Amino acid sequence: MILFFRKFRQKTLTKSRLGKYLLYAIGEIILVVIGILIALQINTWNEDYKNKKKERGYLINLQQDLKADSLRLSELKNDFELAVKSKRKFEIIIEEQYTTNDSLIFYVNNQIDLITDFVPNSSTFDELKNSNGLNLISNPQLKRQIVTLYNCYDDLILKLKLGTEKSQILYAHLSKYVNNINSITSEEIHFLLNDNFFKNQMLLNYLYTQYTATSNAYDNCVKTLELINKE
Repeated sequence: MILFFRKFRQKTLTKSRLGKYLLYAIGEIILVVIGILIALQINTWNEDYKNKKKERGYLINLQQDLKADSLRLSELKNDFELAVKSKRKFEIIIEEQYTTNDSLIFYVNNQIDLITDFVPNSSTFDELKNSNGLNLISNPQLKRQIVTLYNCYDDLILKLKLGTEKSQILYAHLSKYVNNINSITSEEIHFLLNDNFFKNQMLLNYLYTQYTATSNAYDNCVKTLELINKE
């Protein structure tokens, strides 16, 4: 094709046919432009393919991270649910002043034994942030949900840390009045019920706060997994 245009140009120059030469020149320019556009389109296709491949890799890794997170969050949720139920029972005990010794120990232990933390599997998300990989997530809803999920994780980690600090304060106070912190007797608990600091610490709402934060993180984790599975 290019050889044809060159011969045509030489022929037109020889015969001084300026108009036809200009037509050839325009055609040659159009041909070059078309070639450039085709090359750019091929390059775009290649980049899109590479980005799709990277996105898929990130989503597979994130899926594995969140499966592990969901199992841990489910355990935490169950633990806090039991603690909250025990707290409500304990509040009834405080208000109505009746229960058996065994149930009193059970309800107290379910609250004070709960010192825990949550360490999410965040390596994939950290890589997404540091490499600007979030822009590779083509689904806007999924992208927003991923960010929302890890914000929930940050909130949960903070709430668990505060809860642990409060539990440690309570443990320090209990150590003054019980012989064995791991095996508190009913007599010791009945004595502590007359201690305002103990009662007030037990009546604080931080268990509810931690339970709500855990449930929120778990629900968002499950929702994110569902969106990834649809991709």
